[in-house]
Amino acid sequence: MDSNTTQSTDPSSSKDLLQQFVGKTVTGLVRYSWWKKEDVLTECNIPREQSFSLTAGPLAVVFEDGSILGVASDPGINSVIVWLDRAVGKARTSQTLSEDPELFPINAKDEAYSEPLWCKFTDRTLTGFSILKSTDMNSCQAGLPSEIGLCFLFGDKDRFIASHGLHNGTDSFSVVLDTQIDPIVRENLEELPLV
Repeated sequence: MDSNTTQSTDPSSSKDLLQQFVGKTVTGLVRYSWWKKEDVLTECNIPREQSFSLTAGPLAVVFEDGSILGVASDPGINSVIVWLDRAVGKARTSQTLSEDPELFPINAKDEAYSEPLWCKFTDRTLTGFSILKSTDMNSCQAGLPSEIGLCFLFGDKDRFIASHGLHNGTDSFSVVLDTQIDPIVRENLEELPLV
């Protein structure tokens, strides 16, 4: 993953990259956990079925043409980050998430390690992105990108959020729904359109 994340940036700096995915169908969502899925319960102290959503490790969003968008977070810039994990029809220049021997896949469709609600985002057309920022930042955070949520939009109502700590107010990366955002964090969020 290191070779990919060196090319990663915050979402606002990646508008051109993100724009190329709008209008495409998402065919898969895979978290690449730091642990085998059987060990996430113990390592993260979370219910088994929340392993996909709350494990530590990046997210791969797979599209119909075979391209893959990588998403994670970077505490150094207090932000979600994105990168092109796999391009279609171009020479590969770096290792993809699926090739990293230190990461373990958890598919959104896994009946034991993911909640059924995540399946509704596959075989759907991505219609846009927005970002979430906090309105309550200290001076250090205000000087950083601080894009703590990247919303993947599907039509008027459905979306999921690649989150930099929205579920628990930390700098942990997670994939969540609006209902999973910590209520205290939610009070200080503003949403901005991206693409």
